[in-house]
Amino acid sequence: MGVTMKHIEQWLALYPEATDIHLTEGGRVIVREYGGLKELEERAEKSFFDMLFHSSLSPDKRKVYEEKGACDTSFSIGENRFRLHLYRAGGKDCAALRVLPVLDRVEKDPDEKWFEKIAKLSSGLILFSGPTGSGKSTTMARVLEGIGKEKARHIVTLEDPVEYVLSAGKSLVRQREIGRDAVSFAEGVRESLREDPDVIAVGEMRDRETIAAALTAAETGHLVLGTLHNGRALEAVGRMVHVFPAEEQNEVRLIISSVLRCVSAQRLWRMGTKTVLLREILTNTPAVANLIREGKEAQVLSYMETGVNDMRTLRQAVYKVKGVTEKEREELLHLAGE
Repeated sequence: MGVTMKHIEQWLALYPEATDIHLTEGGRVIVREYGGLKELEERAEKSFFDMLFHSSLSPDKRKVYEEKGACDTSFSIGENRFRLHLYRAGGKDCAALRVLPVLDRVEKDPDEKWFEKIAKLSSGLILFSGPTGSGKSTTMARVLEGIGKEKARHIVTLEDPVEYVLSAGKSLVRQREIGRDAVSFAEGVRESLREDPDVIAVGEMRDRETIAAALTAAETGHLVLGTLHNGRALEAVGRMVHVFPAEEQNEVRLIISSVLRCVSAQRLWRMGTKTVLLREILTNTPAVANLIREGKEAQVLSYMETGVNDMRTLRQAVYKVKGVTEKEREELLHLAGE
């Protein structure tokens, strides 16, 4: 019997720590748990991919897949939600399913009080940075849920695809998917400014046009949240500056120094059955803003090390981790590049 959606639910029950499920037409299913890969008995047949194609992809996404051989979307099975990357390899259909944590079930974050603090912000720019698979989208979703519950606000998100379906709380939430509801992140941000938003969340800030639109939104009194793929907090600031031509960078530094509120840069490491979260936090104090304005980001690290205003470096984050041996801590320091 071929693989069905029911099988996916069963695998999650058998492997509750699974983070990814890989399926290949005619091949055995592979599950990633605790960082390792496990091959299952079941095989994914062509009928399973036909079902995914018709039930999970919008007409626009189907067209993208047919033209480019790959596309991204998301879907739910019961209370479980997945990010789906559908692609072709070796002439066969393949699927990579990322299991998205259910926000209500996620363990309490060690920085919960910091989340509560930034949920009270009414304007400015909050950045969530980290490599793929670091959990930055989950962190941003948790902060957005906190914002929605804090007081009544109009929250507009721009995502590709929509990963977490946010509970509105006291707020009005509009989740827009790129390709389905908006042409691009940059265009979506510009459009959202005409939608009377209080909060704008940008799923990816990779290009100059999107970063410029996000800075404009923050400058005009909105609270803007965005993700970047840099590994460190200071790299996120530098990335925003250096996507602009040299002649514009001083002005961009001035804007960032004015609107930036904080940067969260995080990484996830799996050590056996343990998953370790390391989070670096940069808060834009007056002293930090001055250094950003003057192009002296390298000196910001010394301010982060003081620990004021919730700040910490990646090295300090390693020493905050509980429940690891000294040998594991040394390994974390090495992995963190410290």
